[in-house]
Amino acid sequence: MSITHAIVHQLFRNSTTAELNLREEELEQNEQLSDLINFMKTAFYNRSSKQYGQFSEESGHFKALTGQWQQKSVGFVTMSQQLMKQLQLEIEEKELEFEGHWLFANESLEDGDYLWFFHLKHKNGIALTQKMDITDSSIIDFSKLGFGGVVDLTALAGQDQKYLTVSFGFGDRQLQSALLEFVNFVDTINTAVDTERFMEIVKAYSETLPPEKGGNYRRKAIEYCAEQDKLGETVVANEISVVLNDEVAPGVSQSLVAYMENTQPEAKKEFIPDRKSLKKYLRYTGKSKEVSISFSNEILGKNVNFDPSTESLTITNLPAALLKQLKEELGIA
Repeated sequence: MSITHAIVHQLFRNSTTAELNLREEELEQNEQLSDLINFMKTAFYNRSSKQYGQFSEESGHFKALTGQWQQKSVGFVTMSQQLMKQLQLEIEEKELEFEGHWLFANESLEDGDYLWFFHLKHKNGIALTQKMDITDSSIIDFSKLGFGGVVDLTALAGQDQKYLTVSFGFGDRQLQSALLEFVNFVDTINTAVDTERFMEIVKAYSETLPPEKGGNYRRKAIEYCAEQDKLGETVVANEISVVLNDEVAPGVSQSLVAYMENTQPEAKKEFIPDRKSLKKYLRYTGKSKEVSISFSNEILGKNVNFDPSTESLTITNLPAALLKQLKEELGIA
């Protein structure tokens, strides 16, 4: 099992009550724990709101305690308990309301060690006991997973600039400032800028290809980046270049990587894709109070034509359902 340490604590605070319940022993290593971690990791990777960075250079409890645990001067249980006490102070200082459990877990994989942390929220339900009596029940609500993140401990030791990833969950708006201070987080990577820069390079490169290949190359590049985002992986220019040049543009004399080296050698050859930025390359969307429009970027200049002088769109090959509604409105059979 890849999880080497795991523990859960509980924190509750409202306008009248504050309570911190600390577990004294690590969780048992079993299949349920493994499933729990996998569910949380999947939910985390599927989020589009992830931020990438590192610990603040200023002294902070999260950074200090992580370092002490790595140096074995404190145990995993003690580290997590001290972190929860610090979180309680942050919440109380800002007079915020808070409810839920916190899970801390250490994962050891072939590519490195990771420290995961998640705010677990719950939802109430009704269950049947073994005696078939009806009783109240409370289960983890993965659809509303709260603030969470991961420290790449291997990258931290190597003084990388992006070893800390965090993401806010459902209903975290009021807690954002306190949680970022708790984690000592500093944003060091602008994924939107990196993604848009790479997409502009792909667009420019695709325009050097034969017309029948250029549009398809750009579309495949966007799809590849979107898939890497879903997997929680970075986009590596050399890898995407090999895949797409073999698949879409075989025999082309200049690859994407070669084009980057010749035209923009300073551009990043590896980056974390930004989901929001990628969406605008896949579809054009816009709406007002009266109109909502969305269409694939592939049909711009084909079924959809834009006239900048009149700021108007001309649309042909309308969807069958829309055509039917319009004809019925005009009484056309």
